[in-house]
Amino acid sequence: MENTITTLVQKLIPNGGFVMIWSIVSVLISLFLILCFLAWLSDKQREYIGKFYRPKKVLSEAESTFFNLLKEGCGDKFFIFPHVSMKALIETNHLDVWAPINLKRVDFVICDRDTNIICVVELENADNPKRHKRREKLLHSAGINVLKYKTDESLTSSKIYEDISSFVKG
Repeated sequence: MENTITTLVQKLIPNGGFVMIWSIVSVLISLFLILCFLAWLSDKQREYIGKFYRPKKVLSEAESTFFNLLKEGCGDKFFIFPHVSMKALIETNHLDVWAPINLKRVDFVICDRDTNIICVVELENADNPKRHKRREKLLHSAGINVLKYKTDESLTSSKIYEDISSFVKG
């Protein structure tokens, strides 16, 4: 059996097989060098792309100011979640209506201690007051209350608390 395998290998690899072995070794070394080059290029690309990314604030200046009023007004009675996606708030089978709004988000969601939604709070800019109309209709159709405030409106934490508390049952 051993003679048969040796004979077969000698027929498949003529001249002692040195040419074939060196060909295989050179192909493997070439592949290794190509992979090393691609890894180096990938690191350089990550460094280059990384120059264009930087952290940003979660809330704008107006939202941050309003968030502080919400925290002051709600205290520890309610949870406040900023920038919640509509997908987290509403479920539907009507994808034709849902698809355009699925990735939109609301400014703030107010929940009770059991994380049941009490209401959604939207801040409206003076320059675009109708921006939230479609979202508001969808939220109302799902039974979610919506509070709207203008960013230039002077508010107090007690007024916000009264508005939110008006939605609490019991």
